[in-house]
Amino acid sequence: MNITDFFNPHELLGQAVWALLALSLLTAPMGCFVVWRKLSYFGATLAHSALLGAILGLVTGIGVITGVIGFTVILAILLSFWLNSRQLPSDTLLGIIAHLTLAVGVIAVSVLDNLRIDLMAYLLGNVLTISQAMFYIIIALSIIGSVVIIICWRGFVNLSISPEIAKVEGFNIHRVELIFTLVLSLTIALGMLNVGVLLVVAMLIIPAATARLLSHSLKQMVVLSWIATVISIVVGMIASYICNFPVEPSLVAIQGLLFIVIYMWNNYMLVHCLPMN
Repeated sequence: MNITDFFNPHELLGQAVWALLALSLLTAPMGCFVVWRKLSYFGATLAHSALLGAILGLVTGIGVITGVIGFTVILAILLSFWLNSRQLPSDTLLGIIAHLTLAVGVIAVSVLDNLRIDLMAYLLGNVLTISQAMFYIIIALSIIGSVVIIICWRGFVNLSISPEIAKVEGFNIHRVELIFTLVLSLTIALGMLNVGVLLVVAMLIIPAATARLLSHSLKQMVVLSWIATVISIVVGMIASYICNFPVEPSLVAIQGLLFIVIYMWNNYMLVHCLPMN
């Protein structure tokens, strides 16, 4: 196989690469907001619940993407009220809900005889098997989501800094938060179709965490996060093809390796290159 086949959308591997590159337009900025706002547990909870949303979408006939987005948005709104009660630490509640919704989703797959889905594909992803129609849907929705992020950028940034600042700037906090949740849910829904429920959060968090080690502003962080994601996609796809590794874990492994290298390099520079008093 020629290296150009990896970027040919009419080839199986090329279609997977372009689907993942389109997804990176969402995961890079949304991952940065998730890391900046310390919403990693929140994102993981929505991702784990995506399986149940997909099953509800299939059962009701509204489709996987619509089911995931609808369910995760409703869950996010409910969580925002529930977490304010503070009867338990937020990470504890999110951990309970994440694993509960995932368990219910797995049970639903096993008991619904008329529901024929590949559970492992939803959990760990299988980007190589997406249909051409789904490929174009992923491309279109990724572009639409990116446009929404650009339009709402100032609102997202102000909300991340402080809701009070966002309010003073004239933003409707509840509307901006709802749009943010919708885009995050869309990112998780598309990510589930590409890399699976269990790995989509890694695509959000690891590149953003890597970029944060090198960046001095949120815009710079988004650009570096996108570059890190693209590197992991290209290197991961080539490595999985050459070594016959599964694609999705290979991408996350490359992202993790890149994070470790940057983290160690940062520590080395701090220790050896800081001026002595």
